[in-house]
Amino acid sequence: MKTRAFLKFSSVLTILAFLAGPVLANNGVELKSRIDEAERTGSVSREAIVQLRADAKALEQQEAAIRAKYDGLLPARKGVKLTKERKKLIAKLDKMESKKPDNTAQNYGDSRKESPTPQVQSGKKADIDKLQAIRRELVSDRSLSTNAKNVKVVVINGTVTLRGVVNSQSEKVKVASAAKKYADDSEILDELEVTR
Repeated sequence: MKTRAFLKFSSVLTILAFLAGPVLANNGVELKSRIDEAERTGSVSREAIVQLRADAKALEQQEAAIRAKYDGLLPARKGVKLTKERKKLIAKLDKMESKKPDNTAQNYGDSRKESPTPQVQSGKKADIDKLQAIRRELVSDRSLSTNAKNVKVVVINGTVTLRGVVNSQSEKVKVASAAKKYADDSEILDELEVTR
């Protein structure tokens, strides 16, 4: 009688192990596809992608070691634990993607000493008038993105410096054209960068 009960119990465990396998496989596929999508869209930094891939790989190796130990089967308890770990990685990725974008790395030019920053903007009336006219021109152009409208414009002794990040080459041209309406070509320093 005890043997029959044990056989039923072990067969139930075997069925659960077989059922947990595909769930874990789908969970691993979901994690991999989410990481791939985040890398493709650039919603997460490259360093974070590398770390997430390493963590996912460690879970795959852990699963392979467990399956090797149990003749290809994955005990339900261990399968549930692996699923929870993968879900934690997915939640970590979601949290990273929900953070506000930060283009500090793209604005590396701020640290260059030879390039003027808004903090050294001239106080001369002519320079301030030129700055306001260019800024008005940028803000009123509805075809420009928020990035392009928010580029740094610095005017010192009539020379206009344009700095920041725009979304495309055509936006870069439009921003420079707006500045050219109020300054000669020789008086414009175009340090705009196009996002990747």
